[in-house]
Amino acid sequence: MYVVAYHTWVGIFLFFRDRTISENFVDYDVICRMLWLLNDAYNVEHRAYLMSEKEMKLMPLKIRSHGASTVMSYDERYTPYIEMTRLLPFIQLVSQSTPNLNVAAISALTDRWRPETHSFHLQTGEMTVTLQDVSMIIALPIEGKPLCMRTNSEGWRHQMEALIGMSPPEPKVEDGGKKDRVSVGASFTWIAANFAHCPEDANDEVIQTYARVYMWYVIYRTIFADGTGKNAPWMWLKALSVFDNKFG
Repeated sequence: MYVVAYHTWVGIFLFFRDRTISENFVDYDVICRMLWLLNDAYNVEHRAYLMSEKEMKLMPLKIRSHGASTVMSYDERYTPYIEMTRLLPFIQLVSQSTPNLNVAAISALTDRWRPETHSFHLQTGEMTVTLQDVSMIIALPIEGKPLCMRTNSEGWRHQMEALIGMSPPEPKVEDGGKKDRVSVGASFTWIAANFAHCPEDANDEVIQTYARVYMWYVIYRTIFADGTGKNAPWMWLKALSVFDNKFG
């Protein structure tokens, strides 16, 4: 992360309202005049406010993350196709294992985040996460065409069958004629059952299909996991229909 220039916005952060701490960094009268800049809608449930004003003892945050499953094994034959998407460094990173997360450090930074400035307010100044930081940490490309996906799901099963040769079965009809509600996409279980291992004698077209599904699976197992942690939406597979789009 890069530290941006220090200025008096640091006085807004409630952790430093104590004069003995704040006077070393910014004039205390300036702090008092700037407190009105805090947005009450954000502040009333802000962890910093609850700890400093309400004297609540909050526990570290519970970190939720999803790692790439060992059920879907990486095949070196996927490499040239994934390389065309410029996602190869990311795929190699998350296919091995997701890094350990420091819960205490993440909680401490969260306590010091202010939505009003989109930055962390620290004693040494402000700090924020840049796009370059994200690219360096998770190896995603940041230069290229913007990825604008359509959420229209009409006819998605037929499109999926045309792209990868199959789609999840239709939902069962319940008593009363209603169908079970299912997501627009496929479950990880279904993906693993049908695309876990690319056949040894597969031709280029089949390898491309398995590479495409593997990327779809990994992307949604890691950075774009939904609330259930069980499904991969169709729109991302559709975005991977062409390997050399060079999205950024």
